[in-house]
Amino acid sequence: MNKVFRRLGYILGVLGLAGASAAAQDRGFDAAFKLRTGYGLSTNDDRLERRTLGFGFELGYQTTYGRWGAELGYQYKPGNQFLNDPSAMATAHNVMVDPTQSVDSRKNQLGGIAGRFSFERRLGASDFHWRLGFQVGGAKFRQEYIGDVSNGSTYEDTYNGIATKTVASFSPMAGLRWDLDAEEGLELNVISLGYTSANYVHVAGSELDLNGGHAGLDYIQTRARTLPHVELTYVLRF
Repeated sequence: MNKVFRRLGYILGVLGLAGASAAAQDRGFDAAFKLRTGYGLSTNDDRLERRTLGFGFELGYQTTYGRWGAELGYQYKPGNQFLNDPSAMATAHNVMVDPTQSVDSRKNQLGGIAGRFSFERRLGASDFHWRLGFQVGGAKFRQEYIGDVSNGSTYEDTYNGIATKTVASFSPMAGLRWDLDAEEGLELNVISLGYTSANYVHVAGSELDLNGGHAGLDYIQTRARTLPHVELTYVLRF
């Protein structure tokens, strides 16, 4: 993941130079760096943590009616290692799974490069602005899995790998921006984070053999998800 951050840093640096040049030519343009964290308002069985982390570089254009913004950034939602219940697995050949001789370990995470587009308008003469927008991307789901499953007498299955699912997800958002001063601000947003999960499904006992392997009946199960989050963002304008 360090390579991703380094590459994105190069991209943001180039965009920063372009944004500074544009601001010099047209007073309607501005640029900002954003650092955010979020907290999920609900959970599901994907075993992701509630928290999210992200950052991005935004170019904006102020008009008489409000400010339009376009951001390129990175979003990350981690997950913890967990164990599946081997006795709940699908099986072939009417075999059973012995949970005392079986283990199935997983770890999920969600992240990726994301684009955000927004519109903001000041609330009267205050330092607050209401804002609406949406996020596209930032939704590559990744599952690491490793398993050793057996009934102790007629078969032993071993398997490991990484299942991924990337979609161009659409995540609407709404919130408020508070200008602390001319250079700094805070945003409070609610975003309906969309993604598609990937889950590796092992079918135990596809081959009655004690030599390991055997994943011929296995498959990847995908599900469309939506998780609402509250986000707090620090904004640095330049």
